[in-house]
Amino acid sequence: MFNRDAVQHIITEDRIKWAIGSFAPFKTPGLDGIYSVFLQKELRFLLYSICCIYRASLSSGYIPKIWREISVTFLPKPGKTDYTTAKAFRPISLTSFLLRGLEKLVDRYLRDGPLANLPIHPRQHAFQLGRSAESVLHQLVGRIKKALDAG
Repeated sequence: MFNRDAVQHIITEDRIKWAIGSFAPFKTPGLDGIYSVFLQKELRFLLYSICCIYRASLSSGYIPKIWREISVTFLPKPGKTDYTTAKAFRPISLTSFLLRGLEKLVDRYLRDGPLANLPIHPRQHAFQLGRSAESVLHQLVGRIKKALDAG
């Protein structure tokens, strides 16, 4: 949850316009069925309401239930000779564009504010370009192997 002043700074109409406008217009929507092109074309009518919902969500720490419903589709990775293992597929998570918009606003706030002023520890993998859950696991396995080799 964020305090009222932070919420007012994070969620502005201009920032919402930027976040919603950054989506490709005809990407597949989440389970709510709302395409980004609809939000983009009708934003002038929806902007105030979206702003209120986003602010309430951040202030209360509550994400609307429909936004939390995700559909996952597994796409085969090109060039694989064997599609009998999970590694041969790439998961695509379809979430609500309204949730994605809120995520973009919070991410922008974190990157431009707290993370710019207080750099992340080198072992932190979230919010780091080129790092992921896979990279932290690789690092951990390397440390375990080194410890085992050292006895």
